Amino acid sequence: MSEKKGQNFLHGAAIYTVGIIIIKILGAIYKIPLGNILGDEGYNHFDLTYRVYNVFLTISTAGIPVAMSRMISEADTLDREQQVYRIFRVGVATFLGLGAAGTLIMMLFPAGLASLVGDVQATQCIFVMAPSVVLVCVTAAYRGYAQGHADMIPSTVSQIIETGVKVVVGLACAGILYSMGKSLEICAAGAILGTTVSSLVAMLYMQVIVHHRYQVKPKASEAKDVPDSNKKILWDLLRIGIPITISTSVMSLIQLADSAITLNQLQNSAGYTAQAAYVLNGAYGKAMTVYNVPSAFVTPFVASLMPAISAARVRGDRKGVCDTAESGMRMCTLLCLPMAIGMAVLAGPCMQVLYPTTASQGTILLVELGITCYFMTMSVMTNSILPANGNERLPLISILCGGTVKVIVTYVLVGNPDINVYGAPIGTLCCYIVMLTMNLIFMAKHMERPVNMGRVFGRAGLSAGVMGVSAWAVWSLLHGLMGGMEATIINRPVNVVVPFLAAVLTGVVVYAIMIVATRAITMEDMKLIPKGEKLAKLLHIH
Repeated sequence: MSEKKGQNFLHGAAIYTVGIIIIKILGAIYKIPLGNILGDEGYNHFDLTYRVYNVFLTISTAGIPVAMSRMISEADTLDREQQVYRIFRVGVATFLGLGAAGTLIMMLFPAGLASLVGDVQATQCIFVMAPSVVLVCVTAAYRGYAQGHADMIPSTVSQIIETGVKVVVGLACAGILYSMGKSLEICAAGAILGTTVSSLVAMLYMQVIVHHRYQVKPKASEAKDVPDSNKKILWDLLRIGIPITISTSVMSLIQLADSAITLNQLQNSAGYTAQAAYVLNGAYGKAMTVYNVPSAFVTPFVASLMPAISAARVRGDRKGVCDTAESGMRMCTLLCLPMAIGMAVLAGPCMQVLYPTTASQGTILLVELGITCYFMTMSVMTNSILPANGNERLPLISILCGGTVKVIVTYVLVGNPDINVYGAPIGTLCCYIVMLTMNLIFMAKHMERPVNMGRVFGRAGLSAGVMGVSAWAVWSLLHGLMGGMEATIINRPVNVVVPFLAAVLTGVVVYAIMIVATRAITMEDMKLIPKGEKLAKLLHIH
């Protein structure tokens, strides 16, 4: 069917992870200077616009690409070429309709949406962002087609290109408008224009590369199967995709509601002015930018894991389903847990290095979010494992329960003047603890055996704990020797950046040593990633 041989799930995840690293570097080049250009108040407009956009994007793309990837993987496993082509064709048409609807709503009602989230100054940003919805929807169809063949390269390259264009166009527009003395909301809208342009470029790239890389439409003479009707395929896409879409959309809606609740409670119950609330929420948004980094590294595992689990399920390999799920969770822990711990212990220097002019509350917010981070990444992972195993509706239950807890806790705590904005991350932590716990219970019930959480967490947890202590000790020692922590332009490189980078480097080295020493990573794991055996021999992994 394809010219490209499919990768196994961890091989594909490794390819995607390399791409994510590049994307995150480019993203830092974009968001860090942008946050410093816009300040806390301007970044609030930018961040809230993205939250509105994510709701429409999630409704349009959360479930159908997963369903499409799963159905293509199953059809490809059975060598049903005509079925694969028809799934792709129906999927593209479905995406186009959903995306167009989202774009029209954002273009026709930008002021109403901005008012709904408590920031009327985000109106221009929402309008400029609107075309991205339909563009990303079409792109998602092509990415789902490639991922259904266990080929992560097109998706990875397209996202790198997309991020690169966003950096260049977005920062250029924001910088030019800022130098012209335009208002913060106009500057934020200029930055968002980069997202719209980059979405168009990514869509064009995926269309070209997929048609070049694959024989998308098989010849009639080669067909060995009779494809299902368009109506049946559409029904199957919706049957699988709608529960996933609802569960993911509920989470996006809850996050949007969380922002609106935070802003309103800061003003109505905690006693802050509108501008002061924007500043606090902007600082929270900047901390969230750092917090979201580990979750981006989960995406490669999710994208590669779901077709692998689906294919094993179609073959009737129940043990393979369990082993693949547990392997994905273990690798996710190895990658994300140290980032979460590092984020918490180095929150102060991290915020001062990245956003030296942000409100002081940003540091404590990032500590709270660092604690939350691991629960969030594992919730995302388990929310993907369940649908791949044919249990599409179960994540909706856990998300609804977790989201309800989040809204209640956030409303109560943020409205308390003594807690104020610090209550928002606490609500998020409670949400993901509930969600992860319920998902693990569901997995134990519906899979052949429960996931061995000792194997998933034990050795990686010990390694990450030692890493966190080491990084904190190096930071404290060097920072104490070099003086205070004032974030002025003159002393910041010496007093903050050098100790921070030294602490990060120490953490990386200590963690690498620990995971080898504790055998948290094995030769079997290394064989599943590109050039893994050579690297294993170099590191003396057995």
